[in-house]
Amino acid sequence: MSRTRRILLLPLVAALTAGLGGIAQANPFPNNYDSAVADGALHDFCTTTGFTTDRSVATYAMATLDDTTDMTDSDLGGCTSLATDVWWWQQDLPAGLRGERSCASHSSPGVCDSSDVKLDYAELDIGDNDWYDRRKTSVHELGHSVGLGHDTISAMISGEVPSTDLVWRRYSPHDIGHINAQY
Repeated sequence: MSRTRRILLLPLVAALTAGLGGIAQANPFPNNYDSAVADGALHDFCTTTGFTTDRSVATYAMATLDDTTDMTDSDLGGCTSLATDVWWWQQDLPAGLRGERSCASHSSPGVCDSSDVKLDYAELDIGDNDWYDRRKTSVHELGHSVGLGHDTISAMISGEVPSTDLVWRRYSPHDIGHINAQY
């Protein structure tokens, strides 16, 4: 191929990649801090007794996972079983930290049997769009519990919600593909 053809094809490839919403820019999976996936397609959850400000934030995130992927959620209500997949906590986190997910129990390397998802409502409610920020962050932290890492095109973006558009409270098609292939 001539140098001229290559130069002409580069903008075309860039335009096609942008038109696909960045799908051509693959990210690894799992891509969370501990490189762990959940232990199965059923993702049951509970809210701890201190999770009192807005329980709908947890149920919203779980329903998003259930409704947009091949995974299913099951609301256990209170936290009584150590085998529960996701424990939702309301906690005062260090300044600037809105939420975090950590694996509380591994049965084997690369598999997290139980995750803790912690939300700091005081941090989430700084600025505008509190309802959206709470839900974006809950979907984001739950995404880490199934193996997702950060991106710039979905709920997996770091920080405050960029706008009230639904895209910021959902997983990208690329991430949904990873989830569905894994579970």
